[in-house]
Amino acid sequence: MPGRHAKTRARHNQHQEREALNNRISNPMSSPVQQEFLWPEEQRADPPAKPTPASPPVEPAAAPELDAVSFDRDEFADVPIAKPLPQAVEHGVFGTTTEGPIEPDTEEVKAMTEEQGRELAWILRDLQAVEDAARTGEDPRTGRMPKTEEAAAKLREFLEAEEPRLKLAYADGLAAYANGFGDDAAKALDQWVRKILADCTIPPDDRYDPGHPWHYLPQGDNARPIPVEEIEPDIDVGRSIERELPKNPAKRAEKLRAMLARERERVEGDKRRYQEIVDRGAEALSRYDREIAHTSDKMAVATALALKFNHIRYGLGRTAWIQAKLGIGAKAPPFGRT
Repeated sequence: MPGRHAKTRARHNQHQEREALNNRISNPMSSPVQQEFLWPEEQRADPPAKPTPASPPVEPAAAPELDAVSFDRDEFADVPIAKPLPQAVEHGVFGTTTEGPIEPDTEEVKAMTEEQGRELAWILRDLQAVEDAARTGEDPRTGRMPKTEEAAAKLREFLEAEEPRLKLAYADGLAAYANGFGDDAAKALDQWVRKILADCTIPPDDRYDPGHPWHYLPQGDNARPIPVEEIEPDIDVGRSIERELPKNPAKRAEKLRAMLARERERVEGDKRRYQEIVDRGAEALSRYDREIAHTSDKMAVATALALKFNHIRYGLGRTAWIQAKLGIGAKAPPFGRT
């Protein structure tokens, strides 16, 4: 759970300024900081506020074209509030003064929890961007495909390092919160943050979209996964391919054929992974995902299913668009055949 809360309102304003900066540069890769559960050593009433470093500026040419998810939403007012653990207060988890351990009041706890929720949401958003980039091959910092094999290799190296770093940062944030408020409170905050992010990405309707984790959870639709062959393509995603293509007709067709082969292979892999999760449930996931990255097996499975569903829908959409441009039909090949 974060320290840096002596001036909770000032810190909250600083966070909003950072969000505004992040939106201006449209950079989906913010720099989450591991949280500390400390008050400043000075008295809470009037300590100097410590500025939070913003993400490093991005060159205009590298600004992504995808809109960043905004967390400046009223839903943060509904963050689940827990009571500080008595033993955490006693052991000075929230800090101490000359008068003894600090016990934050209701307003301070609410401000802490709202800020912690935002920090976790930013980390989770960045993690989602990295996981999507590993599937699509697009650089999440630019929204574009690498132009050379060397650039693609560097991107893969970056993604391979960034995914575990972000997962660990998220787990550390929850662990720090649990240190002050307990495991049950941390689980409730984890579920709330994941739902907020999913709602921002796929707004809920009467029922949750299968690309939303709450489609599968008991507290949502409690629905069964859609059979893999019934997943429909998202045709709109194909339009983004246009910017990757050369204008020369011959080179354009050559690149489309190469992209089609690559996209079909990726869709096959996505379908196999989706079906594996459907068949084996939590056993199909790594120990890290089950015990560290998520607070329950149900949440881990729901998140994995939603992620793979979105990847399949995305890949089928790109495949259909490419095939239509090549004049070989708009329908993707059946599962198991390329």
